[in-house]
Amino acid sequence: MEGSEKTKFEEMLTCPVCRDIFKDPRQLPCGHSMCMGCMENMMDHSSDIPFRCPDCRGYFGPVIGVNKSYALACIAEDFRVNRKIKQDEQTKSVFCDFCPEKETLATKTCLKCEVSLCKEHLKEHLELPVFTGHPLVSPLGDLLERRCPQHDDEVLRYYCNTSRRYICNMCALESKQHNVATEASTVMRRQLTEYMDHGFQMLKDQITESNKMVKKLQKDILREKQKVNPGDSPLNSVTVVLLCLWFIVLYYAYNYSVENHALTEALEKQRNREHHIYSTIAELMVNHPIRSHRHQGTEDQGLLMLDLDTASPFLEISADHQTAERVKTKVSYANSISRFDEAPQVLSARCFSNGTHGWEVEAQGYWDIAVSYRSIKRKSKHSSAFGNNPDSWSLTHNGKGKLCAYHDGAKTILAGTLQSSRIAVMVDFEKGNITFGAVENTITLLHEFKAKLRKPVCLGLGLYRVDPLSRATIVKSFMNDPTNNIKPALDPNLTNDTLY
Repeated sequence: MEGSEKTKFEEMLTCPVCRDIFKDPRQLPCGHSMCMGCMENMMDHSSDIPFRCPDCRGYFGPVIGVNKSYALACIAEDFRVNRKIKQDEQTKSVFCDFCPEKETLATKTCLKCEVSLCKEHLKEHLELPVFTGHPLVSPLGDLLERRCPQHDDEVLRYYCNTSRRYICNMCALESKQHNVATEASTVMRRQLTEYMDHGFQMLKDQITESNKMVKKLQKDILREKQKVNPGDSPLNSVTVVLLCLWFIVLYYAYNYSVENHALTEALEKQRNREHHIYSTIAELMVNHPIRSHRHQGTEDQGLLMLDLDTASPFLEISADHQTAERVKTKVSYANSISRFDEAPQVLSARCFSNGTHGWEVEAQGYWDIAVSYRSIKRKSKHSSAFGNNPDSWSLTHNGKGKLCAYHDGAKTILAGTLQSSRIAVMVDFEKGNITFGAVENTITLLHEFKAKLRKPVCLGLGLYRVDPLSRATIVKSFMNDPTNNIKPALDPNLTNDTLY
């Protein structure tokens, strides 16, 4: 309730032109106020257009009388000072996420890794090439107040004049998609209706003209009937003429059908193009370089999303950034130093540095499901593969039910055959456990790694075959540790068969 009241109070102190707290506010005759600087700028650009109030659109004539609102100016200045003090206090209370004592003040916050760093742990972000492009800002301690109530993982970044509130990237995208789709649908419906009406009118005119020609020929034949011999049969001539006219009608009807089919194909291409545009917009909006930051203990249970900057050109990522599919032809992605160039792999957008986290992935074909540091190599084929380096721990499925576990190049063959298409991945930072399990009625343990996790980790997906199709989808994310339900074996009927 307190946060809602503060939001309403701040809205009352916001200038309708610059959308900032009032500076030297002046009151118009209609009762609304705005900054003096904003009013002067509006007057400079309204020489040919009558000046109107930006709130009520009221017109006051060529001469406008304004008064300085001293009470409003004092309240706005006091609010601005208190807000600055609060922000400074929040900045001072932000601690480094890597220091175990949690008493070292952070100097910067990485918006992509979603962690706060002290001077010592900030060196890697400043020196290592892998962290190039990670935006560093002053320590943030109030991002929870900037979260979208509908999309908890998004930060409020835009102001909507219609609803008079701040919205996030996804809200702006949904609104834009709805408006574009409505406009495109209206235009296509009008064009299709006009084209159909024009085609029907042409066909109707052609049939009318054909009927007139038939009647004229019938009259000519009746006049010639008296001149021909009795043995001649004028009926045959009439039949031939009618057949010719009928073929003409069929010809025009066929042409109309072909044109109608071509229009239908054009409409389908237009819809595909709109879908591609929506997917591109979603990709750009979700993949915005400013990432949300979240402190310890505040992760939500929303679905994890894949980072398009890391996706291999041999992987196609869905519009919601939760499904990856192996493709034969390279996808045209933008150049990125974070992208896997050789290994067909992708990392999740978010990474985690403490607590217990879990994900459920539905996979098919020849796949890798891994837990990886974000600092894993990206530009080689062998050393970048999940499990072939000390930065990742992976579970590999060969497409025929056989499983292997990999870490730092060491291969562990797992007994039995995988029956489930869903895999649960759990990471416990305190215990140092990385656990993989098969999800059926319960979660059955497949393999467990012991590791000292010193850096943030993220989920990784690797897809290696086109035939049979390899695909993986993130279907669930959770924070509670479900390992109590994991049984120590795949199935009582499993055998120790060799995978390869």
